[in-house]
Amino acid sequence: MNWSYLAGLALASLSFGNATLASQAGIPCEDGKRYYGLAQQAGSSQDFDKAVDWLNKSLTACDSYSAWHLLGTAYQKQRKLEDALTAYEQATLHATRQEQAALSMARYGQVLALNGQRFEALTMLERAIEAHPNPPSWMRENARELDQSLVESPISSDAIKRSLASQQFGLLAINAIDSKNGPERQEKATVRIPINYKLDSVEMDELTAGNIDELGKVLSSTEYAGKTFTLVGHSDVRGSWDHNLALSEQRADAARQALERRYPSLQGRLRVTGAGEARPKYPGERIPEADHRLNRRLEVIVN
Repeated sequence: MNWSYLAGLALASLSFGNATLASQAGIPCEDGKRYYGLAQQAGSSQDFDKAVDWLNKSLTACDSYSAWHLLGTAYQKQRKLEDALTAYEQATLHATRQEQAALSMARYGQVLALNGQRFEALTMLERAIEAHPNPPSWMRENARELDQSLVESPISSDAIKRSLASQQFGLLAINAIDSKNGPERQEKATVRIPINYKLDSVEMDELTAGNIDELGKVLSSTEYAGKTFTLVGHSDVRGSWDHNLALSEQRADAARQALERRYPSLQGRLRVTGAGEARPKYPGERIPEADHRLNRRLEVIVN
């Protein structure tokens, strides 16, 4: 896996740019706008220390999504990863539109990847792609690169817990935006653990079969005592619609049986459903077999 490529892609897609008026539109005070403009100028000159100073002054003058997001960009350019995570989290919580929240969540995911937290990064990027009305290509490219990198990587229960925890601020922001713009639709935390299936089978493939135990450790842990979960099976797009729908539900049910057998406390707490070929990660029939494999997956929703 070419991690220098991923790091380069992450930084190449960051820009301070010159679209000052568009970026300042959501800043509610004149001082904040002025300091923000100075930060853009400093960032465009690669003076990120000065950009950080101006952005902090902008935020002191008036809190804004734009300043928090650009502050995350400045810290990411400086490789100050913890500071970047904090800034992008605040940007997500200050977002007023879905695409703003999705953009900051995706940047948060990039920083997690640069910090070596690839599984958690993929979770955030996939949630961002779902939330964005028209995801830019860099989001999909980053997510696919991470997805492929995790094919042969065992996932720990601790990583699953961290990915669930890291979703919370994004879900809070998205649900708040949804409640303002229409009927309330509560998004739920999702476990996106790599569990994939053999072709036309309910049997998990050799690369990810061991992850079912790590999933069971999390779902049966004290943190989720009393919670119920929905196991969603998926298929690739080959075969008939009806066959794939039935197969995907059978996959989810096979996972339920395996989890209940190994972790008896989960009995009665696992629901199953199948999505068939309706929600492929990678659409199309004429795609690499590796992508078809990633479409044959299990998803877990925390109810």
